[in-house]
Amino acid sequence: MGIKKLVTITVEAQIEIELPDWASNPTAKDIEDVNYCGFEVENSDDIYKTAAHLVLSGDASCNNDVFGVIYPSWRNGSIENSENQSFYKLQDLYVEDFKVEALS
Repeated sequence: MGIKKLVTITVEAQIEIELPDWASNPTAKDIEDVNYCGFEVENSDDIYKTAAHLVLSGDASCNNDVFGVIYPSWRNGSIENSENQSFYKLQDLYVEDFKVEALS
């Protein structure tokens, strides 16, 4: 059994996110549907922020209720109906601060 520690990090990331057309001008129903899936969004920027958070959480290659699979941008155009899919490109990511604590 290994040693478990809690690591708290502050990161800064720039992620290029491409979502289907509905996300740039969501209707009240679109926002309601996204929130129904467990996210908290109020507008288009929140939707894009949520997609970026999914990428950082490692959920980019997983199928999720709102965005489907978020593919790496190099796959854009190689996927059927790519205009209805979501893509990302990680532009920059670095750790600004961190703290490690032993867990008992």
